[in-house]
Amino acid sequence: MKKKIGSPKKYEPYQAPVFFVGLFYVLLVVWTAICILMIGSKAIHTGWPLFQLFMIAFVLGYTWYFSLGISYRIIIDDGSRIELTSFRRVIRVDVVDVSMVEGPRFAVIPYGFIKFRLEREKAYLFCCITDPILQKNLQELRTTNREMKFKGL
Repeated sequence: MKKKIGSPKKYEPYQAPVFFVGLFYVLLVVWTAICILMIGSKAIHTGWPLFQLFMIAFVLGYTWYFSLGISYRIIIDDGSRIELTSFRRVIRVDVVDVSMVEGPRFAVIPYGFIKFRLEREKAYLFCCITDPILQKNLQELRTTNREMKFKGL
């Protein structure tokens, strides 16, 4: 059984830089617009079947659904619970339920995503890996749940 080691204080929340989050969604809007314009013009000229257009719309919709679920804020309450906030939802989970935390793939670039492996799903967090508040929060996770694995951090 996993142990909870917590303290009664509330930690400073980490929020991803607004510019980074905004740039991500602006690029996503541009990508979506280009896809719709290019595929739409090709569909009009060649007369694509309706089924293919529905498949493309599904992929675009799923991309947006997933992207709006990427968290931009993490709060650690009293050392035992994590709250990840995104535009689509808020995930509240015990620290002991996080099995692994993975850092960004490209270590050279300080901006990226941190992946939290939860019991039944994965949660992502926009981050600036060099931010001192984020580093403090990650250190608190390390001390609270010693069984949690950290990869690339």
